[in-house]
Amino acid sequence: MSDMEHIDMKTLVKKMIEGEIQINRPITITSKDRTNTQCITFMSHLLKYNGVTKKTMFIFLNETLDIFNNQLLKLMKHPPINNFIQNIKNEWNITDNILYDNDNEKLEDNVKLLEGLIEQINELCMEFKETNMKVESNNITDVVVEDELVENIDKFSKNINKFSDNTDELNKYIDDMVENINKVNVEVLMDLSMKDKLLYLKFNDIKKDNKISSSIHNIFLNYILIVNLIKKHLIYYKNVIKKVNEISENMGKFMKGSRVKLKKDDIFFQLREQEDELEKYFDKIKDD
Repeated sequence: MSDMEHIDMKTLVKKMIEGEIQINRPITITSKDRTNTQCITFMSHLLKYNGVTKKTMFIFLNETLDIFNNQLLKLMKHPPINNFIQNIKNEWNITDNILYDNDNEKLEDNVKLLEGLIEQINELCMEFKETNMKVESNNITDVVVEDELVENIDKFSKNINKFSDNTDELNKYIDDMVENINKVNVEVLMDLSMKDKLLYLKFNDIKKDNKISSSIHNIFLNYILIVNLIKKHLIYYKNVIKKVNEISENMGKFMKGSRVKLKKDDIFFQLREQEDELEKYFDKIKDD
């Protein structure tokens, strides 16, 4: 098949925001020699032709939504459009903002942390396997060797705790995003996605208005679809964090048991462990 003439990123986003294309419908592209055509989904076009990857898709969607918000806010300042939208909101008894109030601060850094979770858990699994093999093969009474193994276990436990702190921070970040995205009034937006230009003109009792796009219903439809894609990514990230947390917690518990088992005959070690547990308990009471 001949090389296809794809749509550049800026033009594609512009067409989406202006409602010239519906992102839930295939995009038709033509070969450079004009002998072939191909239908391709919006997402596939992004991945194949626009340099977006699965790792950067979430960032792209959020940055696109930010542009979308700005354009919609400008559009909604036009009196005939604003009047019509306010009427639809009244029908739904809605007074709040219907758009997504997104904050992209630290977005890229947090996405990198999210995408790095799998790599981190794989590294922890390798470390767990190596440490556990050393513990299982330890059948000697050399105190020095045992102390080295305990140090390895303690190091692993610290890495688990650090990993847990990262996932807790990411969980909070995602929860905040989910809370904001759930405030989007999908009902009103869906209603607007079914209202074409003629209804805006009729409601305002005007015959012509070039500022109202003939594709205004597609604009709101595309907005809903972008919001939905972001929400789907957030659910995916939540599931990833939940799974890696389960894995890390299980490894941490196992290593804690191995540590105790390794030094079960060391009375002084057991006493220190009890003292440490008591200190942690009293520290927790003080914090509460």
